[in-house]
Amino acid sequence: MVVPELVAPLAGEEEEREEKRMDCSTVSAPVEDDEGGRDSLVVTERRFVRRDWCKSQPLIQTLREEGCLSRTVVNRFCHGQCNSFYIPGGAGGQGEEPFRSCAFCKPRLLSTVTVGFLCPGRSPPAKRRRLTLVKECRCTSIELH
Repeated sequence: MVVPELVAPLAGEEEEREEKRMDCSTVSAPVEDDEGGRDSLVVTERRFVRRDWCKSQPLIQTLREEGCLSRTVVNRFCHGQCNSFYIPGGAGGQGEEPFRSCAFCKPRLLSTVTVGFLCPGRSPPAKRRRLTLVKECRCTSIELH
């Protein structure tokens, strides 16, 4: 079983990445126009909504495998504050569904590595397992129903 242990960022390895910032001056919701096409309705000014931010920080993980020596690897974790919205239906016409947008800070780029464990007194004396490493993070919207 892999058991992660969180520690403070390593000196000199702290990295701040700001991904996918909204640069518009207003926040708008999609609405249908009279011809059935998509248009947008200005809901609020951008100054009333905080900017999204999402970054990765170093994470030291201690990996354990039964009967083997533990291994320590440097991974990354994501954290940030991403905007979510709920705009009631009917804002642009009658009988419209509400606009829902939910974003969260998550990995944008991942890689997979193989980690080897030494297992003295076992046969075979070594074991391998795959580990997912976080490379970059960003605010990402999810589809809500």
